[in-house]
Amino acid sequence: MPVPQIEFLVCTIDRRIRSVAEMLLPPEEGVAWLVAWQLSEAQTAAEAEAHPLPEALRNRQDVRVVRQPGRGLSRGRNLALSEARGEWLVISDDDCRYTTESLKNLRRAIRLHPDAAALQLQATDLDGNLMHRYAPHSYEYRERPYGAFVSSWELVLHRTAPVPQPLPRFDERFGIGAWLACGEEEVWVHQCSLAGGRIYYEPLPFVATPPGTTGTRFASHIGVQRAKGGVLCIMHGPFGALLRVSKFAWTVPGFGFVQRLCAWIRMIEGVVYVLTHHPLP
Repeated sequence: MPVPQIEFLVCTIDRRIRSVAEMLLPPEEGVAWLVAWQLSEAQTAAEAEAHPLPEALRNRQDVRVVRQPGRGLSRGRNLALSEARGEWLVISDDDCRYTTESLKNLRRAIRLHPDAAALQLQATDLDGNLMHRYAPHSYEYRERPYGAFVSSWELVLHRTAPVPQPLPRFDERFGIGAWLACGEEEVWVHQCSLAGGRIYYEPLPFVATPPGTTGTRFASHIGVQRAKGGVLCIMHGPFGALLRVSKFAWTVPGFGFVQRLCAWIRMIEGVVYVLTHHPLP
């Protein structure tokens, strides 16, 4: 099979694989789909193989499915990266939705930045509203405006980029299913940029996804609070993280004194976790 120009890397778990068929676009030359299917209750590869694959996926020649027992979103993304064959790899979840216009915008961004190690495009909710405030102009990650951030489903990775090679793996200490419940994409982009990769943002709508992602639940999710501290530690070192954690805890709007103190403690726990738990090789 020829190497696809664009390959969607879809992470899913257990029965959620049934929703993957709903997100597939009609077959198109140069476009392929790789599904990383985690089976949280499977203890061995043999048990995982016993789970039947939905017929809608079996009948598509442009779809490959790889199984993995266990759970952890970053683990699933790393499995997909290790099995990927495409030149440009779309980081995706099973509730993402794409259109033919998505592919046109992606190909436009590729033409603009053939040297990119990764591209960041725009995400909307299912009604077409932008997921957050995006810059109206293009930029490279090192020159990003204040307050800009990246979500995983906005990312398209360039597997054959000149630098870095190979592309970084996702840090499995972060992400849904890990102790640090989000932030894996921020860590990936930071590490890729440090290694010399260029990450370009283009203000082009690309993916639709339901609102209310894990990373937006700082006020209510302990794992998100820990992840905030962990991400800051990786990006700024322990001392820089301590300063930023303290400033954030006491200035975040809508928190009372006890909430601020608890959030500060959880973020410090995230800093300590990163310092004492090294990423898998």
